[in-house]
Amino acid sequence: MQTYLTSLKRSARPDAVRTSSTHLRRIGVFLIAIGALATLLPHVATIGAELLVAWMLTLWGAVGLWFSWSIRPVPEWRLGFAAFGMFFVAGVALVLFPVAGIAALTVLMMLSFLVEGIVSILFALRSSDHVSNWGWLVFSGLCSFAAGLVILFGWPWTASWTLGLMMGLNLISTGLSLVMLANSAKLSD
Repeated sequence: MQTYLTSLKRSARPDAVRTSSTHLRRIGVFLIAIGALATLLPHVATIGAELLVAWMLTLWGAVGLWFSWSIRPVPEWRLGFAAFGMFFVAGVALVLFPVAGIAALTVLMMLSFLVEGIVSILFALRSSDHVSNWGWLVFSGLCSFAAGLVILFGWPWTASWTLGLMMGLNLISTGLSLVMLANSAKLSD
């Protein structure tokens, strides 16, 4: 399997590899900075995340409604109109009632963490005969499940900051992985 780094080394000149690794590093540092800010101000980041989802659903629904209306000669236009109408209504509801939107998104995140944790642990146990590092899958599953339990047992007090904190931690981990990728590309020069 060809990875990003091997194709980069094979197809690019050394100065292009340095430029690419510099870009990766800059993007990674930028994501780390945004993630740190979201982690330090989780309430603000939570509101920002909720409003982003709300406006994206509203826009997606509006464009979908327009598209469905424009294809009225096709028999399925009503199905598309109904589906995109639900997206539009959900988006408008989240825009008008952001606190309820934060609560709903937090419940969805909690459920996804709990399910992901259980599935990861079960997959790790099933793979233990075939994969030597299966313990890391169990660790990942336990972390996801624990995050879901923190949200569940802290409900409703966790709703106001959970989305922002988790988004911040995700941005930090993504940024860190890009910085490490850039460092390994530079070292292999």
